[in-house]
Amino acid sequence: MFHKSFSFKFIFQRTTQRQFRWLYLPPLMGIFILNKNLEQQAVLLFKKWFTDFVNTSSNLIETRFGLIPDTFRLLKNGELPIVITDYVANGSFASLKANVTLYQEPNYAYFIRNTDLKSGLFEVFVDKHSYRFLSKSTLYGREIIISNVGDVGSVFLCPKLNKPMTLGNNIIMLRSEQDNLKYYLYIWFKWLYGQSLIQGIKGGSAQPKFNKTDFKNLPIFLPHNDLLEQFHQTVKPMFDLIEKNNEENQALTVIRDTLLPKLMSGELDVSDINI
Repeated sequence: MFHKSFSFKFIFQRTTQRQFRWLYLPPLMGIFILNKNLEQQAVLLFKKWFTDFVNTSSNLIETRFGLIPDTFRLLKNGELPIVITDYVANGSFASLKANVTLYQEPNYAYFIRNTDLKSGLFEVFVDKHSYRFLSKSTLYGREIIISNVGDVGSVFLCPKLNKPMTLGNNIIMLRSEQDNLKYYLYIWFKWLYGQSLIQGIKGGSAQPKFNKTDFKNLPIFLPHNDLLEQFHQTVKPMFDLIEKNNEENQALTVIRDTLLPKLMSGELDVSDINI
C-alpha cells in the first residue's frame, strides 16, 4: 500500500535574546525512504521479468548477456528510438561561452546539473536568450540523465519543475520516442547491465568520462513490445508517486527556506506556539 501523505514538524528551542534554534525535521527523509522502496520494487520486477524471464515462455538463446528469450531483440543504444544529446550539442565552446549566461539567482529557466539532481536543490539558472540558444537540450521532465564526466554513471529521471529547464554540462540526456521504453531504460542504465557497460567505457585518469559515440555503441536487449508495455503500465504508478512525492518535497523546501530567515532574525515570533 502506498502512503499518500506525511506529517512534518518544526521544532523550536528558545535561546537568549529572543532567538530560536530552528530544527527542521522534514518529511524529506521519510519521502526519500518511500521513493527508494518504490524504485526498488520496480527494479525487482525488472529482474524477475528481464533477467529471470518468469513472464515469458519463449525459447532461450545464448548471447553476450547469457541466455535470453528468442523474442527479445539485440540492439545498440544508438539504434534505439531515443534522442541522445548533451549540452555541447548546441554549438562550439566559443559559441556556448558567448550565448549562455549562468545565474545564481532565479531567472527564466533552470540549468540542470548532476549535483542538483543528487541534492534535489536547483539553484543555477539561465536567461531566456540562453535557454533558446540551448534548444537541442531542452528538458521537459522524465528524461533519463546520465553523468558522463567525473561522477560517471549516475543516472536520474529528470523531475518536472516550476520553470523551463535545460540540460547542464557533463551529463547526457536520453529522451525516448516510445513512451513504454522510459522506465525500462532507466532501470537498465541505473541498476543492471547498462550500468556495468557504462563503467566499462569510461576513460581518463584524473577525471573519468565517456563520450556519446562509445555510449551509442553499447549493446542492449529489448523485450517484445507487448511485454514492454505490460512492464511500463505496471511500474508507471510507482514512478508517478515518486514524482508526486518529489513535488511535495520541493514545496516544503520553499516553505522552509522562506521561514528560516524570518525565524532567525526574530521577524517571525513563535514563542506562543505550543508544539
